[in-house]
Amino acid sequence: MHPRRGLPAFLLCLPLAAAWTCDLTASSISYDLSPLSGLRRTGRDSSTPPSTSQARVELDLCGEGIGVEEGVPEEDQCEPGTKVCLRMINHKPPHAERVISVIPFWTTSTPDDNVWTTPMGRKGQEGLKVWVEGPEYAGTKQNLNLTLLCSTSATDPDPTFVSYVPGRLSLEWATPDACPRSGGIIGGGGGGGGGFGFFGFIKFLFWVGLVGLVLYFAIGILYNHQQYSARGWDLVPHRDFWREFPVLVQDLFGHVFNNVRGGGGGSRGGYSSLG
Repeated sequence: MHPRRGLPAFLLCLPLAAAWTCDLTASSISYDLSPLSGLRRTGRDSSTPPSTSQARVELDLCGEGIGVEEGVPEEDQCEPGTKVCLRMINHKPPHAERVISVIPFWTTSTPDDNVWTTPMGRKGQEGLKVWVEGPEYAGTKQNLNLTLLCSTSATDPDPTFVSYVPGRLSLEWATPDACPRSGGIIGGGGGGGGGFGFFGFIKFLFWVGLVGLVLYFAIGILYNHQQYSARGWDLVPHRDFWREFPVLVQDLFGHVFNNVRGGGGGSRGGYSSLG
């Protein structure tokens, strides 16, 4: 992903959605937004004397777009295949309403790498944020900021209009369908509160050990070269230990193997009684 102008800084760290679908996984957390399919509407009226301005938003997250509205001129609505569309309408009685702007934010042709999804809260329990970098309108890149809030008590079938400033439309939708699926953490650690799980902890220890070993050799070699002008095998820190290390490992495994078999000593360091 390449940085883009106008993209919030926190989104630059988010993983891209592989391809938009309402049955999705974001950061290993599974969501099913398919119940949110179908045409939904929201908007806001503003007093702009001597007229009234209205922002009307139509969206269909899971379908093939909001479709064509019968009886509305083609130029007064978004093209077919638009998933999220904003129309700015002006009212001044007794005149008929006048559509002054038709702005698409998300279409079925929007590239997949222009859509970001990120879970909110611990294990996505607060919902899901969707950011879409849409097409240009009147020379300004349009962005959609859709916040899907996980709320088991919400009943409103439509989202809430939050704001529109040139270039950014913000919507908020409280719905039970924004909650992660039960057991929806894919590849997670299972048990409650286990952080990144046992295998994640083992992986963490492995990488810490590997980095520590590399630093140990790098610093030791540099020290021996600078302090003693050492060369070759003499550069290795604690060289006598590392010369014996393979034998020590062999003795350790031999001792363990003999103990498992119920045998006796067998290691090269064994003792026998005298007298």
